[in-house]
Amino acid sequence: MKLIPGTFAQSYQKEIILQALDCHFKAEEENFLRPNSGDNAPKIKTLSLFFIDSISSFRGENSSKGWLAKEFERLLTEKLKRLIGRYEMAIDDREKDYCSFLQATLRSLQSEHQDVYAGYFSEDRGSSDADIQAEVEDILSNKEKLLSFKDKDGNWLTRRFLFSKWTLREGWDNPNVFTIAKLRTSGSEISKIQEVGRGLRLPVDETGHRLNQDEWQSRLSFLIGYDERDFAQKLVGEINDDSPIKLNQEELTDDMIKLIVKAKQKLILSLMRISCLMI
Repeated sequence: MKLIPGTFAQSYQKEIILQALDCHFKAEEENFLRPNSGDNAPKIKTLSLFFIDSISSFRGENSSKGWLAKEFERLLTEKLKRLIGRYEMAIDDREKDYCSFLQATLRSLQSEHQDVYAGYFSEDRGSSDADIQAEVEDILSNKEKLLSFKDKDGNWLTRRFLFSKWTLREGWDNPNVFTIAKLRTSGSEISKIQEVGRGLRLPVDETGHRLNQDEWQSRLSFLIGYDERDFAQKLVGEINDDSPIKLNQEELTDDMIKLIVKAKQKLILSLMRISCLMI
C-alpha cells in the first residue's frame, strides 16, 4: 500500500510528529547527558524544526491554537510525562538536572503562555498580535537564547521546537537543529536540499563553543512523506558514494571491518602519544 499524504491528513501528520518527538528526545538525552564526553562536558541544546502547510492549523483563528498546535501539545505532554517518570528517581546529578529541565518544560507547556514551541511565518510580519511579534523576534534575532539552557536568573529556557511554512530565509541559521520533520511536500529539489542543510551544521554547546569534526559526528533525523522517497534515496546514495568503501547495510564486509580497525588503530596511537606526554 502507498500512503498518500493528503489522505487521512491529521492522522498522517500525527504519526510524523510522534516519530519526530522520539528522534528529538533521543538526541536530546545524548546531548544533555553526553555520557562519553566526561562528567563536566558542556551540554548541547537540541532543537527540532517542523515544516507545515497550513498556518491556520497552527495559529488557529482569533489567536486561538489550531488543531495541529493542540495535537502537538497533547503528544508532547504524553512524551514528557513518560520521560519524567523515567528520570525522577535518578541518582546521577546530570540526570537529576535533566529531569528538572523536563519538568520545567511540562510546566511551561501547561501554562497560559507556554514557551516550549514557537512558529514563524511570513504572514506574521503583518500581525498586530504582540505575542506573535515577540515570538517571531525571538526566533529570528535571539539565537543565543535558543542555544542556552538558562537565563541570567537561572530559569530554564525550554523553547526548542520551531514551526515554519518554508525554509527560514531571513538570515536564520541555527546549528543545533537535530530533527527536521516535514508535514508537507516542498516543491523544488533546491528547497529540499536547503531544508536538509538546516540540520547539517556542527553544533554549539552551552558555553558557545562550536564542536569540530573530531569532537562530533553529525547526525540528523530527517522525516519526510512517502512521496519524497526518491529524493531521500538519491541523497543517501550521494552520501554513500563519498565513502572510501562500498557500504553494505545488510552485513559487515571485510572492507568495512578493515576501515573500522584502521580508525581504532589511529585512536590507540593518539592515546599512546597522550600517555607519553603525561609521563
